[in-house]
Amino acid sequence: MKGPRLCVTKGGVKTWWVNKWDSEAQKTRAVKLGQWANQGTHCAWAKKQVGKALLEIQEGNVLTKGERELERAKLGIPTFADALEQYITHRTTARASGKARMMETTVRDYRNSFKNHLGQWGDIHVNELPILEINQYLNKLQESRPNAAHLAGSVAGAVVRFINRLCALALPNPALLDGTKMKSRVETGKLDLSVPWADRKTEIDGIKNEHIRLCWMLTWYTGFRGRSFRSLTWDQVDLDEGTVTFDRLKRQEPSRTIALSDDALRLLKRLKEIKYEDSDYVFPSRRVVGDTRGHIDVLDRLPKTLPGDLRHFWMTVAREVAPRHVHRWLAQQTMTDNDLRMLGYYGAPTLKEQKAATEAIAAAINKQFQNVPSNVVEIGRTGT
Repeated sequence: MKGPRLCVTKGGVKTWWVNKWDSEAQKTRAVKLGQWANQGTHCAWAKKQVGKALLEIQEGNVLTKGERELERAKLGIPTFADALEQYITHRTTARASGKARMMETTVRDYRNSFKNHLGQWGDIHVNELPILEINQYLNKLQESRPNAAHLAGSVAGAVVRFINRLCALALPNPALLDGTKMKSRVETGKLDLSVPWADRKTEIDGIKNEHIRLCWMLTWYTGFRGRSFRSLTWDQVDLDEGTVTFDRLKRQEPSRTIALSDDALRLLKRLKEIKYEDSDYVFPSRRVVGDTRGHIDVLDRLPKTLPGDLRHFWMTVAREVAPRHVHRWLAQQTMTDNDLRMLGYYGAPTLKEQKAATEAIAAAINKQFQNVPSNVVEIGRTGT
């Protein structure tokens, strides 16, 4: 077939091709001119590209599939799926920079997102990815599922940037072309503000598993992030000083020692009393898998309460009664430049400052509860 030809996929992606004779190799070469969205006319553009395509053939830049395979083997260019695994291996091994490794939960999220939204391009080598087609897919996805599209775009971009550095390529990064607003947790149903605090506390008080019940309550009293908190070990807790130390936080390299309110400390002391001897986790699981007892991993689903609700409620109170840079420190949030300027030379609020803030926050929470257990006997009244 002479001249440019237009191929259109079911999704409306248009790709221009042209066939030209390669006098050096004595064969006809099919040259991809470019890919376009499903709006507009591009015939004039395609005709102008024919001369450029012929030049590419003459310079030996247009190869058959077999020839490309040999070239990729020399350069070590992987498929999209293989590139993802190489990226994950890179991020989960010790790094010369000393940066934190990717968390197992993040690895799982990346793989699931790739499988659900990028897997259709998994067998394509990275240097041949149809970037525009991926962008169009992500744009369409974000109209109905913006959070899923955002994660898939992040995964694709991270993998391509990694391969660009690894193989000395200059591939464009897949991205979301349209600025669709991300939905908040309230809009997605992951945060419910309609249930009164007292009702939520009554709901949590009825949990039979005491470790889980106390984890819910401590989340409410501390605002700690769920994943790092549920995997807390006793060597990170200092009951005498009334502090908890987290090794590393998101985008925050140093460890962070956080003061506890008296209410939170009281709950942790109760957890120490019911500690399992075969586990160093503060919130041990009831199940033993093999010879190992892990932590509770995820909290039980409750009819009214989601884990994010309690952290959100803690934040609403903390904003009102504690300085911004202090409550952000307490909540394990990344400190901004303004926060660090407020913290001064040492870059951390003193334990005295933290303690004052935690007590003010706890007092405001107790006021919302109206009826708070007065001692550890009452805390454990529903049994284990």
